Amino acid sequence: MRQFVVFLALAVAVVSGHTIAQPGFPEGRIINGHEAERGEAPYIVSLQSTAGTSFCAASIIRPDVLLTAAHCLTKDTYLAVAAGHSRSNPEDTQVREVTSSRQLIHESYPGQAGPFDIALIFLETPFDLNAVSRDGSSPVASIAMPPKKLEGSNRGTLYGWGKDGSMGLPDILQKLDVDILDYETCIAAMPENHKVVDTNVCTYNAGTTDGACNGDSGGPLISRSTDGSVYQVGVVSWGYVPCSLTRYPSVYTSVYSFESWITDHMDDYSF
Repeated sequence: MRQFVVFLALAVAVVSGHTIAQPGFPEGRIINGHEAERGEAPYIVSLQSTAGTSFCAASIIRPDVLLTAAHCLTKDTYLAVAAGHSRSNPEDTQVREVTSSRQLIHESYPGQAGPFDIALIFLETPFDLNAVSRDGSSPVASIAMPPKKLEGSNRGTLYGWGKDGSMGLPDILQKLDVDILDYETCIAAMPENHKVVDTNVCTYNAGTTDGACNGDSGGPLISRSTDGSVYQVGVVSWGYVPCSLTRYPSVYTSVYSFESWITDHMDDYSF
């Protein structure tokens, strides 16, 4: 899956014959991931063009409100597709049309791979969270905000339908288990000229390319508490590109850092 990629001053630089990784938007990859179980991530939503081409992802935080990245929202009209576990099997999917008049980009977002990369999408017709599959499972659900600020390193999971390590487009939703790093831990693994800010969290599998440019832009990075509760830690924002050449962490907008902003604007488009 490929969302639009902005290389404005972020393109790959070549110095003395060596390719240097530069900050850029993820291309929708989950590198070295594996297939998720059906119904494992009922809160993830595929954002698609009206022709059905996926370009980003989002998460359901209320039946009528989706959370995504600001840089994803460049289209006048698009589709939000829930329960799309398999590309080739539309069973259980719920599709909602969205227009740019029903979305809110953070007022401080400067564009490009900058901070405040967060946005809300408001559905005229909410997703049905009470729907039940033929096997008795619930294909669509919302996800909770994190109960506390991330500190140190934690385990988490990233989901998406993006290109895998073979550059193919998987039919089934992919997942990747990662180490989630707080701001201080993340910058210690970054180059000196990094663009990470204190409202970011990162993922990183040291010594691999697994943690670079993973997942669909705008999609959820989740963590599980000891009691089994699931909550969203981050929104996929940017990473160093080209993905195949960098071993730096991937960068996400911290949901905890913007919980007040989200709460303050949840009802902006309620009628």
